[in-house]
Amino acid sequence: MTRNRCRLLLPLAGLLLSLICGTARADDAAEPPDPDLGALDLEQLTNLKVEKVYGVSKFEQVVTEAPASVTVVTSDEIRHYGWRTLADVLKATRGFFATYDRNYSYIGTRGFNRPGDYNTRVLLLLDGHQINDVIYESAAIGTEFILDLALVDRIEIIRGPSSSLYGAGAFFGVINVISKSGKQLDGVEAAGSFGSQKSGSGRLTFGKAFNGGEFLVSGSRYVSRGDDHLFYPEFTTINNGIAENMDRDRSYSLFASGRLRDFTLTGALVSRDKRIPTASFGTIFDDPRTKSTDRRSFLDLKYDKAFEGTSVTARLFYDEYRFIGDFAYERGAEDPTFYPATYVNRDDHLARWWGGEAQASRQVLPRLQLTGGARFRDSFQLELPNVDLVPGGRTVESDHSDLFWALFGQAELRILDELILNAGVRYDHYETFGGATSPRLALIYTPVEGTVFKLIYGKAFRAPNAYELYYNDVFDGYATSPSLRPETVRTYEAIWEQYYGDVVRTSASVFYNKIDNLISYEDVSATQVAFANIERVKALGGEFEVEGQWNSGFAARASYSFVSGRNEVTDQRLDYSPRHLAKLNVTAPLYRKKLFAGVELQGVSRRDFTHSNDQVAAGGYAVANATLFSTALLPGLETSVSVYNLLDRRIVDPATTDHVQNVIPQDGRTYRLQVSYRF
Repeated sequence: MTRNRCRLLLPLAGLLLSLICGTARADDAAEPPDPDLGALDLEQLTNLKVEKVYGVSKFEQVVTEAPASVTVVTSDEIRHYGWRTLADVLKATRGFFATYDRNYSYIGTRGFNRPGDYNTRVLLLLDGHQINDVIYESAAIGTEFILDLALVDRIEIIRGPSSSLYGAGAFFGVINVISKSGKQLDGVEAAGSFGSQKSGSGRLTFGKAFNGGEFLVSGSRYVSRGDDHLFYPEFTTINNGIAENMDRDRSYSLFASGRLRDFTLTGALVSRDKRIPTASFGTIFDDPRTKSTDRRSFLDLKYDKAFEGTSVTARLFYDEYRFIGDFAYERGAEDPTFYPATYVNRDDHLARWWGGEAQASRQVLPRLQLTGGARFRDSFQLELPNVDLVPGGRTVESDHSDLFWALFGQAELRILDELILNAGVRYDHYETFGGATSPRLALIYTPVEGTVFKLIYGKAFRAPNAYELYYNDVFDGYATSPSLRPETVRTYEAIWEQYYGDVVRTSASVFYNKIDNLISYEDVSATQVAFANIERVKALGGEFEVEGQWNSGFAARASYSFVSGRNEVTDQRLDYSPRHLAKLNVTAPLYRKKLFAGVELQGVSRRDFTHSNDQVAAGGYAVANATLFSTALLPGLETSVSVYNLLDRRIVDPATTDHVQNVIPQDGRTYRLQVSYRF
């Protein structure tokens, strides 16, 4: 393993250094030492600025003063690298990885990934609105994500516990997706794509600014046949182990946003249905009746105004989420005798909730800024029924509701010009388990311009969700768990960020996570399992990243992450946890600033885990993706062609205990051609 990692990492580092040095020499020869700022275009001026973020402290600040390690992904990067989903973005981001079980994509960060937990430990926001639902608390990052990636202006990826501001779910971090505005579009844009596996998409967007406001409205459609001949050797007795036409994926989404002076109204809807080819949960293999459908929608009214040194933000929201899971089974000995030979069992889960929040931020002294606020949410409808779709079939009803409220406060004190103390705390109260208190403390030291040190301590929690508390399918062996307590994580982190002029930045960090009361399955009888707080985890890791952006349009970024995680209950390495991640992204202008090549390399080390009481592993892999992107070759026209898994490597992801398979094979080489035209 050590030799293999070196063979992977040394070429990546050598390639990056040669590209940086070569580009720096080219820039030195082509550009004067002190460029005339008045002669630079908007893109060049932007590259000279330190990035600003909002999501770390709930007010805008430069990233060097934010009490967290932050990555900002821009819309240009999304286009230049041909990223299709939020999962693609995270795979290319330092310290993150993703797994895919041919139904959903699951977030892994800093060595922690539990396939099947539906991304409950990362908080996903769209323009500050929480996207995680209230049944599974899931963060959708695949084709079921609520916003077309072409409508993203930027993404703030915030590492570390953030419950001191956001409460439950901000366990390992926050992903704040910020949408494009009508002013940015200023017209009509039509887009379409075609690719492997008979995949295609279409989008129509209209945006406009007017006196005192702006609006944007967009609709998107995606269809894919998927891999129509997936082979699983565990099922060779059925259709020779081939799942035919079982990978179909279809979705549509609508998004609208309008701003009038200090008010912004946003609405979004996504509906996605996906066939499940893996025969998970003991379903019949190669049966097209087994599928999942996710529908997510919300309305959000926000008021945002600054006056007399105080910034005030308030919002009201209404949300809905529905999951329909159809699972085809053969009649078993425990089923009623009047059941047919095969039948469909359905989860038809529905949640509706509304709430509001308000916060104010004020510079009360020349060196002290205070932020405080409150939030409440009323989940007035939580339905988790399970029914056999047979006349007179069995039905399990499960109707609940939940109400929670929270108070939070944060202070940022500039002790010295070069030293900042950031302290925050939040208290959340739930009807189910009571209260949780989440603090965060950070020291940010800038001894000289361009050098930043950060020391951060934070505690976060994840509340047991409705699925873990209430789901009850006595026929398939699942029992309720009403006494669950929240999971907690304590994180200690040290960060060093170094800026070399306006071109190159490096970041290095070490962190230690201690997780208690981790929720996992537990056998409660010979025939039933239930969720319980039974695990404890410790993880120690480090990350390093170097990136550069040049006025020529060339950009490069490389990162390496190491994590050693251990389950203290079993005294074994943490399941599904890769120790090593290595990544390289390069964008190169081929013709002026109108034609770009984007190349990315991703290396993930071996992941060990337990499956059906056996110790197994998903082998490590290195994958390359490439994109050729053109803009303004013709007025208003953008085109790109992307090839994913360029070298057609065999890649597998770990399977959960809900699968017969140990590992789930991923796609080989695929491609996508995309075109957009702005009128």
